[in-house]
Amino acid sequence: METTKNPTSIPSFTLPELLSLSDNDRRQGVQRECIAIETATHPAPAAHPCRIEAVIIGLCIEGEARVSLNLQEHIIRKDTLFVFTPNNLIHLEQDDRFKILVVASSPEFIQHLNIDLKNMIPQFLQFAEHPCLDLTPAESAPLRDFIPLIARELRAPDSHFRREIVSGLLTTLCYKTGNVLRNYLVAHPEEPVRDRSENYFRRFTQLLSQHYRQERSVGFYARQLCITPKYLTTLIKGISGRAVSEWIDSFVILEAKALLKHSCMSIQEIAYYLNFPNQSFFGSYFKRNTGLSPTQYKAQQ
Repeated sequence: METTKNPTSIPSFTLPELLSLSDNDRRQGVQRECIAIETATHPAPAAHPCRIEAVIIGLCIEGEARVSLNLQEHIIRKDTLFVFTPNNLIHLEQDDRFKILVVASSPEFIQHLNIDLKNMIPQFLQFAEHPCLDLTPAESAPLRDFIPLIARELRAPDSHFRREIVSGLLTTLCYKTGNVLRNYLVAHPEEPVRDRSENYFRRFTQLLSQHYRQERSVGFYARQLCITPKYLTTLIKGISGRAVSEWIDSFVILEAKALLKHSCMSIQEIAYYLNFPNQSFFGSYFKRNTGLSPTQYKAQQ
């Protein structure tokens, strides 16, 4: 499938584009703005690195998966609640038993819900630092029961008030999810709360996901955060155990690998797309980080 964004880069999917990958491309109205699935065993296209332009709330009910969110690894298992905000770089590896309850909504649909944003935005910002929470069966029960209600409403025959009904159910789900997070953080005081270092790390990864194709210097990201490169390096190393340059290289190399394997671009075109001065510079950079030349990597099965 070709998207309307940039089919040569790591793909970014809207909800209608996701639907066009399945048998549900004939959905109309609110069904194209909100997707609810009761037992998804194949949450494609996240089996390959991608971005999804949606707010995703899900609960694992069986099996296990390893998810990379902006190159940070998380484990999703039974009773894990996960909340992913739009345009994060997602890559998921799952076992054969992996099943989830999931709701995905377009950002525009979320914005029109009747939600107290003053109270809810701080809750959902916490999910940037806690995107996957391991709940007890009692903690996950309200979500296990509620998400299927949304799925069934979206499957039901069209009705005059379907948008309003789905909006009301999704609003309730957002509040239930925020309440689960609030209770979780109270019950797990050993979990790190957001401090200055974590705030900088979150902002750095957000900036990196937006600019890594054009900017690979530590100084650029330090300037965007209004701190010195040395201070940024100290913060990121302390929080993640990885240097700023390592994070930058990881994002660039992941994109380069995807382009080499899954696009029709030449190596020279990839070099220019990723803002290298020429193919030689790109080749040296790629081999330094992977041990293979771009040609050798592209030839691998």
